[in-house]
Amino acid sequence: MKVRFVDRVVHVAAVTAISLAARVPQWFGYGLAMLLGRLFFVVDRRRRRYAMTFLRQAFPERSDAELRRIGSAATGNLFKVPLDMARLTRLLARGGDLHEVVDHEGGAAGLAAKPPFLAVTPHLGSWEIAAAAMAQAFGGGHGVARVSKNPLLQRWIAANRARCGLVIHPRRGGIRGLSRALEQGAVGLQVVDQNQRLRGVFAPFFGRIASCERAAASLALRHDYPMAVGAVLRVGSGFRFRMVLPAPFRLTRTGDRRRDLYQAVCEINRRVEELIRLAPEQYLWIHDRYRTQPPPGWVEGVVDDGEVDGDSAGDE
Repeated sequence: MKVRFVDRVVHVAAVTAISLAARVPQWFGYGLAMLLGRLFFVVDRRRRRYAMTFLRQAFPERSDAELRRIGSAATGNLFKVPLDMARLTRLLARGGDLHEVVDHEGGAAGLAAKPPFLAVTPHLGSWEIAAAAMAQAFGGGHGVARVSKNPLLQRWIAANRARCGLVIHPRRGGIRGLSRALEQGAVGLQVVDQNQRLRGVFAPFFGRIASCERAAASLALRHDYPMAVGAVLRVGSGFRFRMVLPAPFRLTRTGDRRRDLYQAVCEINRRVEELIRLAPEQYLWIHDRYRTQPPPGWVEGVVDDGEVDGDSAGDE
């Protein structure tokens, strides 16, 4: 594949920026990230509006002042995640173990499980650290995510993730790769809390109907894989974390595929909500979670034929 000059420039710039970010003192790097995140929350009125709508839905009993505080802190946490990735790259490059920075005690039940199973998480705490910690704990893990259009940068990212045994499949067609890995006894990893523009399952999320990811639930139902819903939460303000990973559970299979898929998504959403309530100041509230709504005539609990199987996702 021919590599464009601009791809080379972007690759060098990105690797240099990540290297520098990994070396700045934690108090400065994470403090600056929090400041920039809070500033973004103030300046970007559209994203702040999304956050406040979402927060009022999730915590109707709390005042707007308290919800603004949560939204501001959570946006600061979002700006810290790239720093987590930079420090993770440096840690793995020197042969480090994530036990140095992640307290695994809260994940003991989940870590005792035997693959294959699917582990899903929301955009809570540090999802990049969560994926790496799971892959390292189980000797490998397979996830689905967007890939960089820059081939040099993508190869560099993939090589760094491979240091902890993490393999990322592209979103387009990636569920097929994830399915094959599970068939071979791997742990599957996926983030499941964003609005699905195409072929989502409409189900309640914090009390309001949202268009939800279906691929992980569909895979688990089809092959009777156990599922775990967990997260890695930030401890303090820097590069320290604790894992929350209950034991995997099995989804109910009655033979009614449409109803089973709907109930599975509802159960996953319920568990995701429980996690978010543990640390709402670390969740991605500025996402337009309720953007895609059911069409006219939609009936709660009914999933269309085309949404039961398949492997594509249409997140926003």
